[in-house]
Amino acid sequence: MKQCEKILEGIEDPLFVISSNKDIIYENPAAKELKSTIGFGNFKKIVDKAYNPQVYERGIFIKGIFLELPDYKFLIDVFPYQNEGLTVLVRDITRFIELEEFSKKEGFIVTITKLLADIFHDLKGPLGGIKGAVQLLKEDPEDTELLDDIMYEVKRLENLISEITFITKSVPLNKRKTNIHELLDKSLKTLKNAYPEVNFIRHYDPSIPEIPVDREYITRVFINIIKNGIEATEEKGTITISTGISWDRVYSPKGKKIFIRIKDSGEGIPEEMLDKLFLPFNSTKKNGMGIGLSSAYKIVKDHGGILRYIGDATFEILLPID
Repeated sequence: MKQCEKILEGIEDPLFVISSNKDIIYENPAAKELKSTIGFGNFKKIVDKAYNPQVYERGIFIKGIFLELPDYKFLIDVFPYQNEGLTVLVRDITRFIELEEFSKKEGFIVTITKLLADIFHDLKGPLGGIKGAVQLLKEDPEDTELLDDIMYEVKRLENLISEITFITKSVPLNKRKTNIHELLDKSLKTLKNAYPEVNFIRHYDPSIPEIPVDREYITRVFINIIKNGIEATEEKGTITISTGISWDRVYSPKGKKIFIRIKDSGEGIPEEMLDKLFLPFNSTKKNGMGIGLSSAYKIVKDHGGILRYIGDATFEILLPID
């Protein structure tokens, strides 16, 4: 042990060696300082967390064991020592996590501030239209066309407020067992008439079962995402829709969800937009309000599903079978 003590003492992170019965054989200066700082009781918790006989019995090592104590957070690496003990390396990540959480809070505040600024900016348009029409109406009370202009702007305000309310409140769902392909075909029929130059390709898996969904809301999601794809191709591209059973390792490891993938022939989502794709009032479209994807995300989430962008100009919707 003494042969390598000089090397171990030069390591800045706490490092110690324990025997097969958890006795401490060696501690470098950083380990002694850590024990003094956090107290013997907490240091013993690190020892207990690190202790794993399989490490020296099988000659393996374990990296990145996370341990959270009341005021500290650590990552622990464990290596075998002479086939009878353990070498333990401890990294204090308390400050790192605090900085990360602070950064998230700062980012959240910036996002909310931007959202509020965007909301007020979008309200200015219809309010300015109403103000101008009212001023003209005062000059010529007989001009009834100005009343139509006012009603149009009021309707715009109502729609904006309605969309904002929708994405911030929980909506009761009327779920019924549904053939998802019927809803997709219904959505495509509506859009084919509006966009005759778009080519629609369908790759449906006929074996997927009926699933419980709110037909009106899920149809709204389909139309919204497909329409986004159409606009991304300047209304002259190709939209490909695929369905099947999802075996995603994270979201559907047991095949309990179906997938609906909607791919367009456009250039895809810019990388700088990916981290705020589903936030309201963030849009890749010049005149878009950025509410559509937010409401679609909320509807899918309320169904217990997942809406995500998986790259290659493709959105994927995962919906539970049961």
